[in-house]
Amino acid sequence: MNIETRENTYHYGVMRRAIELIDDGGEDLTLEQLAARMDMSPAHFQRLFSAWVGVSPKRYQQYLRLGHAKALLRERFTTLEASYAVGLSGSGRLHDLFLRWEAMSPGEYARKGDGLRIFWGWFDSPFGLALVMGTEKGICGLGFAAETGAEPAMADMRARWPQAEFVEDPSALRPLAEAVFAQKGEAALHMIGALPAEQALQQARA
Repeated sequence: MNIETRENTYHYGVMRRAIELIDDGGEDLTLEQLAARMDMSPAHFQRLFSAWVGVSPKRYQQYLRLGHAKALLRERFTTLEASYAVGLSGSGRLHDLFLRWEAMSPGEYARKGDGLRIFWGWFDSPFGLALVMGTEKGICGLGFAAETGAEPAMADMRARWPQAEFVEDPSALRPLAEAVFAQKGEAALHMIGALPAEQALQQARA
């Protein structure tokens, strides 16, 4: 085993332990706490985690909270109940989290898009033809025809918010889509088929 292979194996083990620590924790851990548990400096741990997982530790923890909250809202929890259940101090924090990641409020998500207008359009991307969906607050969905086919990608998105009004309007989405594909700006998005962190680690290790 050469030096590079040993280093990759070590980093894989560190990231797996870090993700297990985050997943098993009942509350968010700071960058400093995570780095100390992994015997690394905060700066080095941040770079390594972002390189292997694709997002920062903070954003990964936010996404876990969001996923839990979405499941609770689907079970008809109130936004306040869901907020407390995922460890947030109140519904305002949950509202901010949804706007950041889903480009809609928790209430709009819980109502399956009822009263929400979602714009959509197809765009060329570095990964092939891409379906982009967004609200007035930002991008709420992104899928690739090469992975699922155009019709299944569209059907999947519509099924997420079955009560929403869908409007084809590529011009409204073009600036956000270009920012995403150029990796610029702060366009929040939800990707169809986004890999769980464990699968992402497996692929990165391969």
